[in-house]
Amino acid sequence: MTSGLTGVGDFNFLNDRTDVVFAAQNGLNQVAVVHPDGATETALTASDGLASPTSVAVRGNRLYITDAGFAEPHDAKVQRGTINPAVLN
Repeated sequence: MTSGLTGVGDFNFLNDRTDVVFAAQNGLNQVAVVHPDGATETALTASDGLASPTSVAVRGNRLYITDAGFAEPHDAKVQRGTINPAVLN
């Protein structure tokens, strides 16, 4: 169980063989990684270009993030990043 993880709009597992989760935190403009023991860490923030992330999807070693772009002057967009699974174990 994770406490203190707020504003989650969506989450996605790293893969179907792990309990590592990526969580889009809309109001905080960040994506967090949640580990099986409940520990969390921030993976991406507004300084990485996030603008109200609403959803995340994992495909292989790619993380796709949809941004609502609620805060001006941002527009809604889809972004992608590369995942290094070795650092998530």
